[in-house]
Amino acid sequence: MENGTKISILANVSDERRSPGFVYIEIFNQAQRTRVALKKLAIFWGIALVSVLLPVVHFVLVPLFFFLGFFFAYRGFKSEGQVLSGETTCPHCGTKVVVKKQELAWPITEICQGCARVVRMERQDQAT
Repeated sequence: MENGTKISILANVSDERRSPGFVYIEIFNQAQRTRVALKKLAIFWGIALVSVLLPVVHFVLVPLFFFLGFFFAYRGFKSEGQVLSGETTCPHCGTKVVVKKQELAWPITEICQGCARVVRMERQDQAT
């Protein structure tokens, strides 16, 4: 069993067919969100510092990584949490769809390996 909260979901592929499933999620508190944001900022600023050593391309790479650091830190700070894992079946072809670790943003999406359709997953209590 995964750590985190188990949430029931309904998966669809842009039509009326739906299939049940579940995901384990972890909700971040303020301190965790700040830690994630600072980690992302440090990574991109570290890459920017290393980019200073590259001749010619450092004129582009240093400012790029500097501003990407702000962008991804902001996204990390605004994140609700993360999806740890999960599982459902594709409503179109019936193939098992494994939900991988990712940032939590509803609806969660994964690509079905059986039919290459985008499987959208919504909370079961919010799905229409």
